Amino acid sequence: MQLNPELSLFIGRFHPLFVHLPIGLLTFALVLQLVQWKRPADRIQGIASLLWLLAALSGGLSVLTGWLLSDGGDYEPTTLRNHKLGGIAVALLSFLVFLSFQGRKKTGVYAGIPFRLLLIVSAVAAMVLTGHWGGSLTHGASYLTEYAPLGKKDTGSQAATVNQVVRSLDSAYLFEDAVVPILQAKCVSCHNAEKKKGDYLLTSHAAILAGGKTGTGVVPGNLATSELYRRISLPKEHKEFMPTDGKTPLSEEQKAILEWWIETGAHQQQRISALAPGPRIKEQLTSFFQLDRESVAGYAAAPADPAAIRKLLEKGFQVNLLTKTAHLLEVKFNGNGNEHPDLGALAGIQDQLVWLQLENCQLKDASLPVLAALPNLYKLNINRNPVTDQGIAALDALKKLEYLNLYGTAITPAALPILEKMPALKKIYLWDTKINPALLDSNALRSPKLIL
Repeated sequence: MQLNPELSLFIGRFHPLFVHLPIGLLTFALVLQLVQWKRPADRIQGIASLLWLLAALSGGLSVLTGWLLSDGGDYEPTTLRNHKLGGIAVALLSFLVFLSFQGRKKTGVYAGIPFRLLLIVSAVAAMVLTGHWGGSLTHGASYLTEYAPLGKKDTGSQAATVNQVVRSLDSAYLFEDAVVPILQAKCVSCHNAEKKKGDYLLTSHAAILAGGKTGTGVVPGNLATSELYRRISLPKEHKEFMPTDGKTPLSEEQKAILEWWIETGAHQQQRISALAPGPRIKEQLTSFFQLDRESVAGYAAAPADPAAIRKLLEKGFQVNLLTKTAHLLEVKFNGNGNEHPDLGALAGIQDQLVWLQLENCQLKDASLPVLAALPNLYKLNINRNPVTDQGIAALDALKKLEYLNLYGTAITPAALPILEKMPALKKIYLWDTKINPALLDSNALRSPKLIL
């Protein structure tokens, strides 16, 4: 009798729940065993015996659910086999340790202690090895050692290369410095040599382009036929959406960079400057490489209230720490066109907040005075919101603001004098507004310090 494939996979997905039970039980049993050897006591031995039995039973459940789960994924065969055999060994050895306790109860002496010790050491070793193989299946073989101080870096593939710190867009390579880190962070854990999901590898340029079971991964210059881009652009609830299994999706910035890489030919070795990036992608790349952090280098604040951070997270904001020593924060909110942020929650971190991105969240003029009360903003991105000239006037209070993104807003040429008067403003993005590009080309802003 064979289980229905969907039922089999449903049961198998309980594996991550059961797999941690034997680990915890074995660890607790090992601690009690050490105590028992130091200070023998029948009560402790009885508890330890029960823990070994529970570890064996939960190990059996882990083996069963793991076996069913393995039918629903593309895993490296050798590592998968080792993981399965290791799981069986953990359950069997745990049960043998339990039986050794039962033998002691019948004889009333500590006979067989060396043999029991051998079983315990073997069970713990099997647990460690099985856990390592399981981690390799899920995250890749180098997951544990990738950032080890003395570990040997995997340089066997382009996508395994650790990118150097980018100092300027002119020196950066699009694939090596941007595309590879994005894929490493979001995709490679399921598309590597150990776990080749969908028969698709993302560990080299050639493999990324080649694709897997469902077709060509990337077609240079053609988004419509690039399966990789199609998958990351699907709605989250779609069964073919990537990344799967509830993992964090790519950000809009990351998707835009992959989109631009494909559109410009999906080159392996091409500098960003040679591809002539437009204003919007240049801004996204600048943010991705964190090249605009120098503007806040001279400012420091007291640590933010943890309760205020938790409140922001509960309200749907994303909070990033820009500098550990200066306690400066970046906050993002993407409303996807229909969600409005609770801007009042920003007041709790007004001293630490230096970068703020409120994208496509129905932000209107009436909300902008709240932003004007954030005295330390250096960077403000309110693109794709129905903001007008009236709302922009409220931002005049931001005396430290150096960067302002108004892409896709409803501002008109009447806002230009207001922007020109903002004392620290250095860079403005006005693309896709009601301001005619020809007007900007005619030097409508007289201030030479402003970059449009």
